[in-house]
Amino acid sequence: MILSHGFRGNAEGFASLIGPRMVQWGLVCIAVNYTHSEGVPIGRPGDAREPGASRSNVQRAQMTYELLRQLGYVDMTRVALHGHSMGAWVSIALAGAHPNEFRAASTTGGGVRPPGIRAGPAPGESQARGIRTPFQMHHGGGDETVDVSFDERFDQVLSSIGVEHQLYVYPGASHLKVRLDPTVLARIHEWYAAHGLF
Repeated sequence: MILSHGFRGNAEGFASLIGPRMVQWGLVCIAVNYTHSEGVPIGRPGDAREPGASRSNVQRAQMTYELLRQLGYVDMTRVALHGHSMGAWVSIALAGAHPNEFRAASTTGGGVRPPGIRAGPAPGESQARGIRTPFQMHHGGGDETVDVSFDERFDQVLSSIGVEHQLYVYPGASHLKVRLDPTVLARIHEWYAAHGLF
């Protein structure tokens, strides 16, 4: 499982937040710091002017995948993605850029830029159109940070290209609430099980 953190988070914080639950499921988790991290050296490639689904962050996530491959004992046919917020945006862009490498993916508080928003850290539709990975999305209906319309648009894009997916909207739930919501986690577990992750 490649875990991708949100804005002002970092690899260690997000991994310690959700990783223990996923380890209980039998998964091994790995995470990397992105250009939108906080409290850690940002590193390279890229810098803080390139947050979210930027080329630099996709390169970082892809290198994490390559590190798994180099270990020699990881079943590379059963690698999944999970990200929250800007980390969800990285997961979407990574899956779009590398359509044959991931068994399943899940996101919370993510999506793609709706029509009319031409730029920004969220992926554009063109970055999502390469996706072949089954995707499950979770979004708070009361999300004050990333409007639910981002995931609604992502849902439409995946439908238009025939990718298996599910979108769950949680009425009144805030941006952060969906990250660890028990119903969200149960549905993610079921999604991974249905796609042979464990």
